[in-house]
Amino acid sequence: MPSRAGDRNTAVSIRRVLAVAMVAVVAGCSSVRFGYDNADTLLFYKLDNYVDLNSAQAQLVRDRVRVLLAWHRSTQLPGYAEFLEAAGRRVDGRVAAADVLALNLEINRRLLAIGDRAASDLAALALMLEPWQVDQLARKLAEDDARARHEASASGRRGMEQRVKRSVARAEEWFGSVTPKQRDFIREALAERPDREDMWLHEREQRRSDLLRVVQRIQAERPSVDAAAQWIRDYFATLAEPLDAERRARMNEYRRDNAEMIAGLVNAASNEQKSALLRKLQGYADDFAALSSARPARS
Repeated sequence: MPSRAGDRNTAVSIRRVLAVAMVAVVAGCSSVRFGYDNADTLLFYKLDNYVDLNSAQAQLVRDRVRVLLAWHRSTQLPGYAEFLEAAGRRVDGRVAAADVLALNLEINRRLLAIGDRAASDLAALALMLEPWQVDQLARKLAEDDARARHEASASGRRGMEQRVKRSVARAEEWFGSVTPKQRDFIREALAERPDREDMWLHEREQRRSDLLRVVQRIQAERPSVDAAAQWIRDYFATLAEPLDAERRARMNEYRRDNAEMIAGLVNAASNEQKSALLRKLQGYADDFAALSSARPARS
C-alpha cells in the first residue's frame, strides 16, 4: 500500500510532478487518466509559478516535457500496472512492515528513473534562468516553508485528534471505512512518535534548500549541461537516501514507523475492507495499462 507521506506539490518534488501517474494513485481513480493526459500543462504551470518562464524557456519546457511524457507513457506505465498488481497480491495475504518498505523502495526506484531521464532537461532549463528568476525561486520556496510551518503550528495546537483525523481520512480512502479499533490503533501509533510531523517538515525544508543550492551552483559555476545534469541526478538520489548519516537514520526510522502502521492496518482489515483496497489498486493498474497503450489525448 503506497504511502501518502511526502511533498507532491512543490518545486522540490519536480520528479513527482513529472511522475504524475504515480502521484495520481493518491488523487482518486477517476482522475488518473485526465491527470496524466494533462501532465504537460500541470508541469508547465508549476514551473512557471516558481520562476516566471520567458518565451524561450517556456518553449524548452513544452518541447522537453512532450518528449519526456512520450518516453514515460511507453516505457514506464506498463511497469506501474504490474507494480500495483503485485502490491495487490501482497495485500491479499498477511503483510509485514518489510513488505511495505519494499514497496516504498520500489516507488523510489521508479521515481529516480524519471529523475535520471529528466535531469538533462532540468539542467538545460537551470542554465537558462536569469539571476532574478533564481531569486524568485528562493522567495517562493521560503514562502512555502513559512506557510507549511504556520499550518503545522495550527495543526499542533489542535492536538492529537487532528492528526488522528487526517490519518483516518487517508485510511478511509483505501479501505472505505475504519473501525473504532483501527482508529485506536492509528492513535496509538501516532502517539508513539509525537515528533514525526516536525521531522517530516524539517526534511521537506532540507530538500527544498538542497534543490535551491543545486540551482544556485549551476548559476554560479555555469558547467556543461552534462555536468549540471549529474548534479541534479545526485540531488534526486539523496531524496531517497540522504548522504548525512543522522538525516538518513531519521528518514529510515520514519519509514519503518509508517510501514508498521500500514502493515498493522492491512492485517487488521476485514474481508470487506481488503476487497475495497484490492479493487482500488486494480482500478489504478487498469488505468495505467490503458494509458500505456493509448495515444495521448492532446499533442
